[in-house]
Amino acid sequence: MATDVIIIGAGPIGLETTALLQEGGLDVQCVDAGPIGGTIYSLFPPDTRFFSSPERISIAGMDLQLPEQEKASREDYLSYLRSVVNSKQLNVRTFETVIDAEYEAGQWSVTTRSRSGDSTIRRAPHVVLAIGGTHDVRRLGVQGENLPHVDHHLGDPHRFFGRRVVIVGGKNSAAEAALRCWRVNADVTIVHRDDALHERVKYWIRPEVEALIKEGRIKACFNSTIEDIQTDGVTVATPEGPRHIPCDDVLLMIGYVQDPILFNLFGVDLEGPQSSPVHDPVTMRTNREGIFVAGTAVAGTQQRFKTYIENAHVHAGRISAAILGTPPPEETPPRSLPEA
Repeated sequence: MATDVIIIGAGPIGLETTALLQEGGLDVQCVDAGPIGGTIYSLFPPDTRFFSSPERISIAGMDLQLPEQEKASREDYLSYLRSVVNSKQLNVRTFETVIDAEYEAGQWSVTTRSRSGDSTIRRAPHVVLAIGGTHDVRRLGVQGENLPHVDHHLGDPHRFFGRRVVIVGGKNSAAEAALRCWRVNADVTIVHRDDALHERVKYWIRPEVEALIKEGRIKACFNSTIEDIQTDGVTVATPEGPRHIPCDDVLLMIGYVQDPILFNLFGVDLEGPQSSPVHDPVTMRTNREGIFVAGTAVAGTQQRFKTYIENAHVHAGRISAAILGTPPPEETPPRSLPEA
């Protein structure tokens, strides 16, 4: 099966790149190991609202219109992505995992495998890796981390009704998990290594969580770390010494890491403490012939998210210009105070 460009990753920037190249007259095939918007689908709990304003996460020239004119929810945005694919008639294949890649005579042969086990080989001179950067959870490396009552995803907070929950972390996911668990009548304790919640926690979340902590409705152990996890609780290293906190569930909301397997498969070099793919920021071309990188994938494993949807739109235009041989698009500088 021959095509002009293979896009690996059907997140927002992968879809935007697909749309732009298709509008340029190319035959483009987008594949993803999961559903479209897979990171949002799997990592965002139900009804989570974006930090970014709707116009800053809209893609492919299609407005993200919301009746309430508020931040988009997880459900709003997934519906929007489906509309983009349908309206733009993008060629997207979901739940197809890339299992092999070979380069010969100016062509990449990319083999994918579907959930049913069927394999498909697609050939193209250009491949775009828009694979994101949150493939696996970050680990604490402590005893008991793999116990069944330990989780790295909030999911539906309803499951924590009436339970004692220790939440580890102090950034957005941890603060929002604490608030949502408390609202379903969980007994919540936050354990965080710093002396306060992170300053970049969503501005409508942080004040409320801080107020609940001050009122004693949510308990907090700041300047503290988890030493080990037991079936009936956790041992925490605090400034006053070790402390045992009884709990029924432990949520480790401490971030994610990128899996380099596809970069390695395509021979893309990685560099720096975040293992970011080597690429030309003007064209988004990597060190391998015909391989480009787009979206949050360009940043590797981010310690603090500086690359996200709203400032990665430019990648689609740069890649399109490089492949089509057109002048680089005029880019609007990002706002000085990014929301995400």
